[in-house]
Amino acid sequence: MGLCLIVSATGKKTWRYRRRIARSGAIVTLTLGTYPAYTIPMAREWANELNQAIECGEDPREAIRAEKARESLTVEKVHTIYMDVLRRGERKQLKPHTLYDKEVIFTRDIKPRLGKKLLLDLTENECWDAVYDKAKASKVRANKMAGQLSCFLRWCAGREGRMAGIELAAHPAPTLNSNWFCTGPQANTRFLNDEELEWLFRALCDEELTYRRGFILLLLTAARRNELFGASSVEIADGVWTLPPERSKNNQENVVALGPWGRRLARTNYEWLFPSPRIDGPQFYGWFKARDRIHARMEEFAGREIASWHFHDFRRTFRSNACRLGIDRDIAELMLNHKKKGLEAVYDTNEELDLRAQGFAAWETFLLSIASAAGVADKLDGPAVISVQTRLKKRRDRRRAKPRVPDARKALTVPARVRPAIAVR
Repeated sequence: MGLCLIVSATGKKTWRYRRRIARSGAIVTLTLGTYPAYTIPMAREWANELNQAIECGEDPREAIRAEKARESLTVEKVHTIYMDVLRRGERKQLKPHTLYDKEVIFTRDIKPRLGKKLLLDLTENECWDAVYDKAKASKVRANKMAGQLSCFLRWCAGREGRMAGIELAAHPAPTLNSNWFCTGPQANTRFLNDEELEWLFRALCDEELTYRRGFILLLLTAARRNELFGASSVEIADGVWTLPPERSKNNQENVVALGPWGRRLARTNYEWLFPSPRIDGPQFYGWFKARDRIHARMEEFAGREIASWHFHDFRRTFRSNACRLGIDRDIAELMLNHKKKGLEAVYDTNEELDLRAQGFAAWETFLLSIASAAGVADKLDGPAVISVQTRLKKRRDRRRAKPRVPDARKALTVPARVRPAIAVR
């Protein structure tokens, strides 16, 4: 029913299906192909499937369109749908930096190799070949690539993927492992000692103002790289930088009290603390190249090779010097915005803002003393620093210049606090 054979003027025979849907009244017209390429049994089987859908009140063309759409879905197209769902956060809210990392890893590592491949045709060997090729350049990036690819494919084959219309039957590469390649010890113990900090300050003198400000503020605040470089000017008020929870790694607010040096470097008339000259937003590029230039200058001052350092090592540098500066362990952890754990997180809710401000002041004074000893504090916009020994020496000099003359009346008077108590009977 609905199946017919159309014969053209040239004698070409074509199978055609035409039938009206009872509920909607729409007329379905579909073409199978020519005869005898499609035999009579094949045409009848095709027509029976269409009849079943129409008798149920469904339009078979919608199923055909959906099937064609699924077959045309490339890995890149599906990943766009995947990221849109994650950004909406209907089931789970991801942090902005997590979404950013996912986008970067896909654009940088996955898309060039697998982006144009059809998702339904993707095989496990193709995934692993792409990961192994990436490992030739960097095993760390290969592990991250494998982890993100596995997470993406698991979403496509799961409940959320089916709700988004992907309907991948199964995970094509369930053996992908983000720890497949050994990348050496994960714990990093690198920090900059006093001598290296002096070389760092001297090397910063020849750097551009933007990068010079950025590296010194990163050292003064002991903040995470993206949290500082992505800061807006409204976050800094009255010399206090308040990091909002949505930009924090652990999703909790952090308060950093800037000292005189930090306040000078944080002054800006722009919307962002470090505005980008290319786009309307903060500047996230160029920092790694600047680090390499600074490290090369430090080696010139040292006259030898120096172990490489990263932005996160500044936080470790602060933490390694906190004890010698008299900063309590718990206060240092709060200054680093480390989240409290266990019972401490439940019962100890005091933020100790005053003690944290004192800690940042002591840390800035320590760094400024190193820059002053190197003779570059003024070149780095640092305020004048007076050491404790200098202050004591000036105080002694003032006392010697103005000798105190004892007052006879005061000498004969016994202070009230040392008079003997008289018992009253």
